[in-house]
Amino acid sequence: MLISPPFLPAPLADDEAFVAAAMPDGVDIAPGSGGAPLGSYPLTTALTWHNGLHIRAPQDAQNQPLPVRAIADGTVIFKREPRAAVAAADDPQNYNPYGLDPAWTDNGIVILRHATEIGAAGTVPTTLAYYSVYMHLSRIEAAIAEGRTVWRKDPIGSAGRILGRENHLHFEICLDPSNLQHLLGTSRSAIWTEPAAQPRANGRTDSVFGCIYIYLPAGTPTSTSKPTDNLQRTGVRPGASAASDHFVPNTLHNSQWVEICYREGASVVRSYWATGAQAGNLLGSSLTEPDFEYDMYTEACARHNSLGAALQANSSPSGWYELLRFGRNLGPDPLPANAAHWRQIPVTSGTVWVDLNAPGTFKFSDADFPGFLGWQCFEDDTSHDNQRCDSPHMKRLLRDPKAPENWREREALARRLGDADIRKKLERAICRFPTEWDRDTIAKRYDWLKVDEEFRVEEGKEWDEFKAHAESISFEGLPQEYKNAVWHVHPRMFIAHMRKCGWRSKKELAQLIPMNVIRKPGSHRSAVPAVWESPGLRAAQALLETHAAELNFALRKYLISTPIRQACFFANATQETQWFSQLQESNGRSPTLHAGWYGRGFLQLTNPNGNINGGNNNYYKYFRFIGKNPVAPPSSSEILWRDEIGNDARHAAQSAGAYWIWPGKVAPNPRNPGLPTVGNTNRYADLAGVDQNQRNLASVSQGGSKVWYYNQSFVNCAAAVNYPATVGQSPPNMNGLIDRSTAFTNALIVLLDVVYFQNAQGHTQNVPENFSRRLAS
Repeated sequence: MLISPPFLPAPLADDEAFVAAAMPDGVDIAPGSGGAPLGSYPLTTALTWHNGLHIRAPQDAQNQPLPVRAIADGTVIFKREPRAAVAAADDPQNYNPYGLDPAWTDNGIVILRHATEIGAAGTVPTTLAYYSVYMHLSRIEAAIAEGRTVWRKDPIGSAGRILGRENHLHFEICLDPSNLQHLLGTSRSAIWTEPAAQPRANGRTDSVFGCIYIYLPAGTPTSTSKPTDNLQRTGVRPGASAASDHFVPNTLHNSQWVEICYREGASVVRSYWATGAQAGNLLGSSLTEPDFEYDMYTEACARHNSLGAALQANSSPSGWYELLRFGRNLGPDPLPANAAHWRQIPVTSGTVWVDLNAPGTFKFSDADFPGFLGWQCFEDDTSHDNQRCDSPHMKRLLRDPKAPENWREREALARRLGDADIRKKLERAICRFPTEWDRDTIAKRYDWLKVDEEFRVEEGKEWDEFKAHAESISFEGLPQEYKNAVWHVHPRMFIAHMRKCGWRSKKELAQLIPMNVIRKPGSHRSAVPAVWESPGLRAAQALLETHAAELNFALRKYLISTPIRQACFFANATQETQWFSQLQESNGRSPTLHAGWYGRGFLQLTNPNGNINGGNNNYYKYFRFIGKNPVAPPSSSEILWRDEIGNDARHAAQSAGAYWIWPGKVAPNPRNPGLPTVGNTNRYADLAGVDQNQRNLASVSQGGSKVWYYNQSFVNCAAAVNYPATVGQSPPNMNGLIDRSTAFTNALIVLLDVVYFQNAQGHTQNVPENFSRRLAS
């Protein structure tokens, strides 16, 4: 899934901060809301349901409002041009419920349908369809037309006026009931979930992204120091003694949640209360291990190697890696049934080591939309066909704990909308109610205002003006599919949350094949001219049809899940596989190349010259990682395993992911003390997003020259894959540097939001030269 905000300001290091900066709240405050911005989600003035957010358009470097852009690839299903503003005070679009002066509201609208994937059950994708709505546009781009495809970041138009306030946009995201279920997972009902409810099973496995959450019951084994045994203790009975009601020593006394987040190499661990009114509140201080993620392969191998030879038969470093990565083993590689997952976590008294894999623990991720963190579905409104909020659960959430009896007083509840804690809770509210843009249902949706005791709109002139305004900014002929999308999400939170999902659909992956590449035979220093050519797409689409799911499983396992990490990975993987056309070097046409141990898989794992090197080689390292015990010289088993990397979708992807992150690609030695130490390639990829994309020229055989861009951090990734001994050199003398760099440029445009490229004058621009984007359908 690829998604971005409707405005794209300059990038920030923290992604949630970037999304917040791209989607600032509107300027005005809703009357009677206790300070909540006008047009808040999901409730606004008069405690009425509100489809989305009013967003103030950020400004560019010249202090001009940024254009509205498509948040994802999609199809235009509805468009209505805005009416030109008029000065007449009695015009319905000049309606001003909060003052006497005319306050124009623009009525241009565009609705997009988006279809993507967020995971897979085996090879069956978990699809997701949703809608984005861009309302109160003052101008719509001419290219926007019903039935047309738009691509993420395409300009939609300009934010207009809302009640006279310029450069404001109403923006919403909604889903129909079946797609809400796809979003939440089949085991999660679209109902209120008690935050303190104890889970009974692990979370979903088809979609796993973001942080990992582990429920620890009272009685979970603990240790004051790091245990040396990586298998679970025997004879420990968790819980309280029936006779003494005292807990067994070295166990948790209270249940709690643990969150593990991996960011730029670090592991950040937090704890949360799991019971009572405090459920979901932070417990203690977070713990950060700076390089835990970068070193996770080494740690997994160490835990596997700590077992005796007999126990290793039912173990693998890969299984241990998954335990560290996901809190459970999601793949087929072996892991002992009694494997312990000892990690240091915060508790009320400080920190303690806990077995996160003990009996009674349950594992989840952000893909489960955890209820204890506030993700809640509000479907209990007793009147689904109007805009009045009558949800008992919502009213209980809003009520003042100091005066809980006031939960039935709507005016008192509306004043709570500006409370900071309430606003934070509402960000994770998933609410069911009808669209506010359907002209045919205005009376049905708002008739209650005529009789409401606290927010009454008097019949006669007051009602007629309100209704006329509602009609002027609503529409006939809205698509039924959009009207069926009655489930709404907080747009800013939804975008920030789903950007954690690194799963890419087949169409999104196909866009990573550049329209044009500069293919330079041999080293970039070679005198042979480069070739300007256009890779075909048909072979790539055929390969992705059978390999996309396993490729995505590898990306999420090895944390190649951020846009910049994926840009670095795919710029290498597409070039190594001849633009996703083959998973064997030279397509296997030279069976004796490297004595048969030529490149295979998405990163063309190879043993140069067929050098088995006593088992110290890349192929054998992968075999051992997944729990096999290869012998040298190779037998028929090793040959079979070798060939699977080029023929089997899982091994083609897993071998690439493992190689990408494993340590020891090269290191100083007595013969070559000056060699670099090259390990987890994510370490270099994490720097590529802030590194310069420097303009270079390459002469091409067709005549003239073409521009390509040199990014040192990306080049370090390319060297780590192709020629690790040259990592850090500027530039390294390696094969395919220019090819990979042109693929990297394309990947930056496809995967990132705002990218800067050096131009001929030494300044920066957002679009690379001689570039055309692949629009894969």
